[in-house]
Amino acid sequence: MKQRITSLFAIGTLALAITTSSVNAKDAVNPVATTYKAKYSEQKEAPKKIIISGNVEVTLVQDHESKKLYTTDGLVKAKVYTADDVIHVSAKKGAETAKITLYVGDIYRIDISGNAVVNTKNDLNAQHLQIILQDDAKADISSKTESLFTKLSNESALKLNGSTQLHAISTNELATLNTKNFKAAKTEVEKRNSTDYAKVK
Repeated sequence: MKQRITSLFAIGTLALAITTSSVNAKDAVNPVATTYKAKYSEQKEAPKKIIISGNVEVTLVQDHESKKLYTTDGLVKAKVYTADDVIHVSAKKGAETAKITLYVGDIYRIDISGNAVVNTKNDLNAQHLQIILQDDAKADISSKTESLFTKLSNESALKLNGSTQLHAISTNELATLNTKNFKAAKTEVEKRNSTDYAKVK
């Protein structure tokens, strides 16, 4: 009986070792396009604000049914985590560009800074949306909203696609705002000095 138990234990240990080896081998064969699940619980509401900074390229996908938070594209890693109502995405300045796809639900604010580049794969549908850019950040955002607030500073650049009822703009003279493919029923520009408006194409 003792010998039988010992044999069963040895077989179980061997099976565990084989399983562990296969998982590691699978990860080694396919290190690209890794999927990371959301760490917030299903009972807790998904984050509605995104802060993106550093040398990172992010593609936003609005998918209310997605069980994953983000996927990586390549070997360069970005730091992605959630805290309270915010998803933070960052990568070290000066390093190679980290590329990720970020899956979001209902969001109301996107903050982009550093050398970050952000674009959307599909329309972001929201009642109200704020897009804030600074430093050398660039974004190409497609959205359909009731109201949209965009704030650009430094030499940031924003291209808008889609539509809104009200577009409120706050900019400086160095920033670039492209609204060629964007429709707004009403536009309000923050009143500053005449030289303090963005270059609108």
